[in-house]
Amino acid sequence: MQEYIAQDEISREILNSAKLLQAVNVNALILGEMGVGKKSLARFILPQSEIYEARNLQKDIEDDILTFKDEAIIIDKINEITNIDLFLNWLNDYNIRIIAISNTDNLNQKLKDIFSINLEIPNLSKRSEDTKSLVEKFSKEASSILDMPYINSNKLIVNISNNAHSLRKSIYFSYLFETIGEHEILMFLEKYFGENLEGENSYKDLLYIFEVPLLKACIEKYKSQVQIAKHLGLNRITLRKKLDAHKDSL
Repeated sequence: MQEYIAQDEISREILNSAKLLQAVNVNALILGEMGVGKKSLARFILPQSEIYEARNLQKDIEDDILTFKDEAIIIDKINEITNIDLFLNWLNDYNIRIIAISNTDNLNQKLKDIFSINLEIPNLSKRSEDTKSLVEKFSKEASSILDMPYINSNKLIVNISNNAHSLRKSIYFSYLFETIGEHEILMFLEKYFGENLEGENSYKDLLYIFEVPLLKACIEKYKSQVQIAKHLGLNRITLRKKLDAHKDSL
């Protein structure tokens, strides 16, 4: 059975609703942004069911090549169904139960009406305990797959900007970073700069690659602008100009 992380209160409530859906034969819609765990929750509800991409499923319905009936299926990206009447008739004619997944609730009203229950999964930014559990899970996974010693959580890079997708990537990067030295970093930068040198202002255009991570590290370590300016050897006016120039990235 697919694991659905549920350490936060809101996630436990969603999981309780999912357990109810295991026992009742109704259609349900799972909403949330990319990487919040929609597929994991759907697989928890219907562990034996196939997952169909909406566009591919619609084409198969149009081509009349589907043979199953009286079944329950998971449909990903249900918002991409365009031939609503054809789809709804197929569900009715073949007695198909669906657990649907969507990144948006902007669905055709006829489609919305078939769902008895809607479950909306929040972003990881609102689920701190779930995030901790996922960090632990991905860290153990990375340690095993990369055959590297386990890294303490305080040394891991945690990026939840794209929920679990970016989090998993950042954890793996943290492990790989342990094997990278200054020489490798300089090689990466050289390759990146070489591929992005354009126009006559490349120095100015690419300076943020150096300045943004340096300023972020200083903000995290020194907290106050007085201390940041002191340790960077900058006057406070110059520092404020740099912070203002990169404010959208800091």
